[in-house]
Amino acid sequence: MLIIALPHTSAHAATGYAHVHSDGHSVTRSATGAAATLSAHAGEVVAVMPHSRMSWLSVQLPPGSHGPRLANVLHGLLEDRLLDDPQQLHLVLPPHSQSLARTGGNTCVAVCDKAWLREVLAPLQAAGLTVQRLVPELQPTDTPTLHIMGAPEQALSVLTQSEGVSLLPSNAASWRAFQALNDALNNPDLHIYAEPAMVERVQTTLQRQPLLQSAAQRWVAASQSAWDLAQGEWAQGRSQRLQRGLQSAWQTLAHAPAWRAVRVGIAALVLLQIVGLNALAWREKSALDQQQLALQRILKTSFPAVSLVIDAPLQMQREVDALQQKSGHVSRTDLEPLLAALAGVLPANTVPTQLHFANASLRVQGLTLDDKTIQSAQTALKAQQLSLRQDGNNTWVLQAEVHP
Repeated sequence: MLIIALPHTSAHAATGYAHVHSDGHSVTRSATGAAATLSAHAGEVVAVMPHSRMSWLSVQLPPGSHGPRLANVLHGLLEDRLLDDPQQLHLVLPPHSQSLARTGGNTCVAVCDKAWLREVLAPLQAAGLTVQRLVPELQPTDTPTLHIMGAPEQALSVLTQSEGVSLLPSNAASWRAFQALNDALNNPDLHIYAEPAMVERVQTTLQRQPLLQSAAQRWVAASQSAWDLAQGEWAQGRSQRLQRGLQSAWQTLAHAPAWRAVRVGIAALVLLQIVGLNALAWREKSALDQQQLALQRILKTSFPAVSLVIDAPLQMQREVDALQQKSGHVSRTDLEPLLAALAGVLPANTVPTQLHFANASLRVQGLTLDDKTIQSAQTALKAQQLSLRQDGNNTWVLQAEVHP
């Protein structure tokens, strides 16, 4: 996953984009570079929208405002609360807002400037990068969360709660004057995240131990947001969303701590299958080796003259054929059995012009056979452990075939 932090202005984009390579849950590598230097093959590309460029407004959706009319309803509700024309702003409702609009209720709306978003995304698009998701750097949270960013000389403090996202005054001493902020600071469930340079000041000012979170870690956490602002002119098709969902599911399965037990179980199952298959293969090979040794013992016991065993079945068949010839008995590799077998598979009135027999092989010339006759004859002869093969034009060779 490639996570790109969008700059506050398009002029800042000229100096490069801060970006993070991540498995979706931790920082693998972070750097700053021009859009052309970013890899287009880094997996899912997520753009993080800075909190300084976003506003969060609370609206009361009337019942029955779902469907195509939701955008017009939203513009009407916010028209008097916005300094700019709603058409110039990118307005995004939270996930599953359609169901909320059906029944009516209070919700937050994410707002940003369309012109700014086009400008900061243009270099990425020109470099061939397709931003698959747009997520907010900070978003409303059910549990109050305080983010302290920057350095002591240029610190920023942002409070996120269910009502929205608020930028706090730079003077921490004045925070107690705001009732909502005062309630949040007195909340025992308040989460405080601080960048490394601000940890000591937070401990001194608030008398509380913050959780260390660098900017790169904050962007990785933002990439897991359920908010997706890639809507309207930045929306993607169904196939891209399906691909994005599959990538997200794979990243979760492969790296999420909650799925560690599943990963261990799958690895153990695969390992067990590999061990089982190898054990079965070893057992089958051992049984085959025992059968081959048994055949060799039978051959040497029956025919002591055979000193070197290479192909026990073939050598045994040759020794049996030699004994039959010596005793005057007709073997299956003699001329008469081969002629009888050939005559049984040839069509009526098919007569060869020449016959030649040598070394238990019958060579027949002058046979013109079609493909259907050839296939039928070979199948019938194979059942008798005989092979029929073509050797030149209208010339066929019939001989014994020995199978191990």
